[in-house]
This record gives sequence, C-alpha cells and structure tokens, in this order.
Amino acid sequence: MLIGCVTITNAQPMYKVYCSIIGNERELQNGVVDVTIDYGQEILRKNYFVDENGDKIQFRTMISAMNYMSKLGWNLEETYHSTDKIMGSLITVWILSKQVCDDSEITQGFQTRFMYEQQQ
Repeated sequence: MLIGCVTITNAQPMYKVYCSIIGNERELQNGVVDVTIDYGQEILRKNYFVDENGDKIQFRTMISAMNYMSKLGWNLEETYHSTDKIMGSLITVWILSKQVCDDSEITQGFQTRFMYEQQQ
C-alpha cells in the first residue's frame, strides 16, 4: 500500500482512519453473529457486508469478521460491549484502524448492501 502512496514526483502523506464493526448476537442461535460496519458513512442503513452478488456475508463469530477485515489491512484498536435495550442481546463493538493515503481507500475490498444497491 505504501508504494501506491508514494510517487517519484509527489508523495501523499498517509493518515490513520477508523471504523467499527458491530456484532449483535441476537442471531447467535442461528450460528451467526449479525455484523455491521460504521466507517463514518453518512447513511447507516443496510450497512452489513455483502459479496459481489449482493448476498449478505455471514460471520460465525466476531473473530471471523475481524479476520475478514484484517485481510483488508485493518488493525484492532479497542473493543467494548453493551446491551441492545430493545432486544436485550449482547452488542460487541470492535474499533479498527488502518493507514490510507486517500479516503477512497477506506472501503477498498468490501461493500455493504447500501453500497451494492447504489451501484445497480
């Protein structure tokens, strides 16, 4: 990634960006954790991960979601838990970071359902 940021004539400084992956265990009885992402986007609806066909990506655990994000260059910064006040289920939030040269790199390698629908 660093090579992509540096050119012979112009070097763009890298900076750290953050996102959070939020796991809701209400679906745990089905063997999956409902994982959504907040990367600072304006619209937070339909912010779950989808594949190239627009199908929801299922994560068995938060570790599998973190491994997915790690392959995209994201690093774990912090975790915390809370409880969904309506459903009473456990919410797990993992704060991630990565170094980028441009904000367009934030979503590089993944798409949400909202992003997928905007492309159609």
